[in-house]
Amino acid sequence: MTLPALINKTHNKELHTAFLKTYSELNQVAVLFKADYGISVAEYAVGNAPIGSSDNPNGITPEFSNKIFSYYKGTKSLTSGSMGTADDEGNFIPYYAMNTLNGQKFSGGLNSSGRNSSFLCDNTSFKNNMTGALMILNDVPKPGQNGPVICVDINGKKKPNRYGIDYFMFIFTTDGLVIPVGQEHKNNPATCNSASGSCGNFNNVGEEYCSNTSNDISKNTSCAYYALTNTHPTKKGKDYWTDFLGEVYSR
Repeated sequence: MTLPALINKTHNKELHTAFLKTYSELNQVAVLFKADYGISVAEYAVGNAPIGSSDNPNGITPEFSNKIFSYYKGTKSLTSGSMGTADDEGNFIPYYAMNTLNGQKFSGGLNSSGRNSSFLCDNTSFKNNMTGALMILNDVPKPGQNGPVICVDINGKKKPNRYGIDYFMFIFTTDGLVIPVGQEHKNNPATCNSASGSCGNFNNVGEEYCSNTSNDISKNTSCAYYALTNTHPTKKGKDYWTDFLGEVYSR
């Protein structure tokens, strides 16, 4: 094994461990939330978020997001808005750069707030916890649907900052748990096929939504499912963290 390959394998093992910790913690949060409030995060979101309000059209309020993130010790907000700040001339400055799984710099263009976004989740401020992970929520679900989606950069602002390597999407379920985006569930919302990443509440299921060659950001949304099951999206008998990501590094 060459030195670069060995370094990548070691790094992937660290990221895999951080991924599993993130998933475990999210489910602990979901369980504790339901125990405290008597309903799931998804159900609470529908009943307590002002969908369609002029000041927050997608319905995630600071009060609601703070209830979720309060279960993490040492959590703090890292941005005043949903994704970053503005410079002296009012131009939007993304909090940090994000890339597709294949390494292409990603920009979603103007979102509903008129700001340039590098992130599919864009409806709250960024939060971090004591492990250094960065978390941000997407849009509120419709009644009876799973949601909201939560995006997590499992190693914070450290590189590679790529969807499907250190940046993954999960979704709160109506039955009080968290599943990776890409997993089947009877209450999953609609898919997102927007190459610009302009998506509301979504859960994309299928191997085409975890591509390590496509520049279409919607094709990077279900990688959390394959990362959790450690399976290659398209090649039977191959794994995710070594074989699939190894294809990325070998290019």
